[in-house]
Amino acid sequence: MIIYDTLFKPRRLPGWWLRFTKANPIVPNIISIAGLAWICLSIANIISASQIHGHGQVVETLGAVSNSKPLIDKAIDLRTAYHDLVPVEVRRLFSNLYGNIALYLLIPFLLLLEFLFPCNPSQPLIGKSFLQDAFWFAIDTPLSFLFVLPVVEFLHGLFEQYLGFLTLGTATVWPAYVQLIAALLLAEFIFWFNHFARHKIRTLWLFHSVHHSQKEMNVFTDNRVHIVDRFIISLLMFIPFFIFHVSTLYAVAVIGIYKPIHDRFIHANLKINLGWLGWLISSPQFHRVHHSVESAHQDKNFGAHFSIYDYLFGTAVRSRDIYPQTGIADPRFPTEDKVCISKLPKNLLEQIVYPFKHIFGHLLSARRTKILGARIRFRMGRQLSKHRNIRLFKKSRYSETLK
Repeated sequence: MIIYDTLFKPRRLPGWWLRFTKANPIVPNIISIAGLAWICLSIANIISASQIHGHGQVVETLGAVSNSKPLIDKAIDLRTAYHDLVPVEVRRLFSNLYGNIALYLLIPFLLLLEFLFPCNPSQPLIGKSFLQDAFWFAIDTPLSFLFVLPVVEFLHGLFEQYLGFLTLGTATVWPAYVQLIAALLLAEFIFWFNHFARHKIRTLWLFHSVHHSQKEMNVFTDNRVHIVDRFIISLLMFIPFFIFHVSTLYAVAVIGIYKPIHDRFIHANLKINLGWLGWLISSPQFHRVHHSVESAHQDKNFGAHFSIYDYLFGTAVRSRDIYPQTGIADPRFPTEDKVCISKLPKNLLEQIVYPFKHIFGHLLSARRTKILGARIRFRMGRQLSKHRNIRLFKKSRYSETLK
């Protein structure tokens, strides 16, 4: 019962704890930074150990967390049985879709942070918004794997064939960390500009607004992305790694490990601004302002992983102690708070259709307006022609009378 209340009901934190964390914001900052650093280092060690021992990342993860030999031996036996029963093609597909171990270490840690340092204490850890975004996660991962990744590979081939002159030959002699930093800074600038465009161009905004529609930010909100928006995000993000000759190992480490961790962290329901580090790196507070429903915060804080470009280009909200309500102003959007839990899968389809419905509705409206305008002009022309003919007839009769 205690576990149910903790997960599915608004938390009841003691008043002294809320006062303590409010008076000492450095506490959640230190805990979150230390925890995320431990997760990143653990994942690196887990991947390395799995390649050496051949036990797989799940077994190595259990070993890193528990250090229990009986549990590890049992996990190895289950892994062996799994490999015997399931064909290798299915295992490889499942691993590519849901085998990111960062997810299984990160989610429990972020839920713990949400319990201890909630931005909105009335929001349950697992509610309808969490479940709706979990459905988004369930479809976003396979769709990205099946459609986005092949497109990225295709673009990589085009880049090497037609844009190879953009690569910096001198970058090959740079230290690996310099290549990586340069690629990250350029990739963040491309993302910032891309993100800015998706807010300013109406058609792109309709697809991007699906991501902004969440009223209760949570650890799965990062997956609440329309597949068209996902394509637009992914088109140019890999180019900086090609330009600076970043090795595949480091590119995978950043894109496959660090990026998902940071993305989930900044979308969580957390009252954390990362202190002085928040002037450089995007924090949950910084990104929550970007999702704000208030007009004063519209088109602000575009940075995903760094905040420096927003401060550089004047799009940053400098106050770092505000935690606004999130969502979009369109009451027609099918938010999950309007339906029961059993209707969430259907509601997901309606959220996917939402941008297309508005685009086609706008086109139909413009067509109707054009047709109506043409009819009005036609009728006005007929009326003018009729009046002109009447005047000419009267004028000719008057002339005949004078004769």
